[in-house]
Amino acid sequence: MADPLDTLLRLRRMGVDQARRGLADCLREEEAAAAAVRQMEADVARETEHATMLTGGDAVVEDFALWLRRIRILQTAALTALATAEAHTHEARAVLAAGRAAVRAVELLLERRAAEQAAGEARAMQVALDEAAHSSRVD
Repeated sequence: MADPLDTLLRLRRMGVDQARRGLADCLREEEAAAAAVRQMEADVARETEHATMLTGGDAVVEDFALWLRRIRILQTAALTALATAEAHTHEARAVLAAGRAAVRAVELLLERRAAEQAAGEARAMQVALDEAAHSSRVD
């Protein structure tokens, strides 16, 4: 019959593996969201520089103002997506930490049980030795 603690340990380790994969997914999503925010910031900087050149006329500045209004909405959405991705990553890290702690708890139970078993065997061996020594003195 399978030891319930060994089975529990396998299940907890599977949970940790799943949590690691979940964290990796979250990190990828977070990086993609951060890249989108960086790209938008670079676009704004580039377009701002272009609009502030002295060679451009009023039409360039007006076009920039319209573009900037639209991009600010997209930028806000991208920043919200990044914040959400960061929150998911934080949550995934917590899930992984909890999973690792659960694995360690089962490992400690198994270690404690093994130590108690070894101590019991040592006591039994000592009792046997004591009895053998006692019986050899009696004979």
